[in-house]
Amino acid sequence: MSDGIDSSIPLSLTRDIADAPTDRPVVLLLRHSARDPLPDGEVGNDVPITVSGKHCAEELGRKLGARIRSLHSSPVPRCIQTANALREGASVELDIVVSRLLGDPGVYVLDGDLAWANWEKLGHEAVMRHIVSESDPLPGMAPSDEAARLLLSHMLTSAGDGSGLHLFITHDSVITATVSRLQGIPHGPSDWPCFLEGALFWRTEKGVLVVYREAVFLIRLTDTESQQQMRQT
Repeated sequence: MSDGIDSSIPLSLTRDIADAPTDRPVVLLLRHSARDPLPDGEVGNDVPITVSGKHCAEELGRKLGARIRSLHSSPVPRCIQTANALREGASVELDIVVSRLLGDPGVYVLDGDLAWANWEKLGHEAVMRHIVSESDPLPGMAPSDEAARLLLSHMLTSAGDGSGLHLFITHDSVITATVSRLQGIPHGPSDWPCFLEGALFWRTEKGVLVVYREAVFLIRLTDTESQQQMRQT
């Protein structure tokens, strides 16, 4: 995670998108653009993206252009602001679909009040270590493996069969937990996404590819998931 005001487009994202196929739906689970530091001891949902963060998201939108086929966002304002900036930069006319699976509270939280108490008691890094590596959920939290699979299924289903990029704007904790659980690697703070960094997902005949920071992992599908994939492709 980065709490600085770095408003550049991460090179890893640029490379991952360049290597992604263009003949099928590709999901991009993307962290919102740059914001100021969150107030100590607060959720900070009202902290917006910075002016430079808006410009950077617009620049990314210009680079992606018509490849953007759909936009989905956490309800938290800075995510919606990022989606708007991406849309403006790309000059595409798309609705922004808001989903609470992406934030406020997000797919890993079942009860916001109980879950926030974990952050207050343990701190962000300790909560994240638990989410990415432990099997038993903390109070108010969903089982992490189930939540990651649920979010992946939601994104792939929402993308449908439209070739191009389907962007899901969210928060660093959601990306970290999802990538860690799907890859089976408990990513630590040095691996948390910077602003406007994210993971890509797309279906293949053998399963779903997860790409993060140029590392590619294949997720094998269950029989049920394989049948769903065949119906959707």
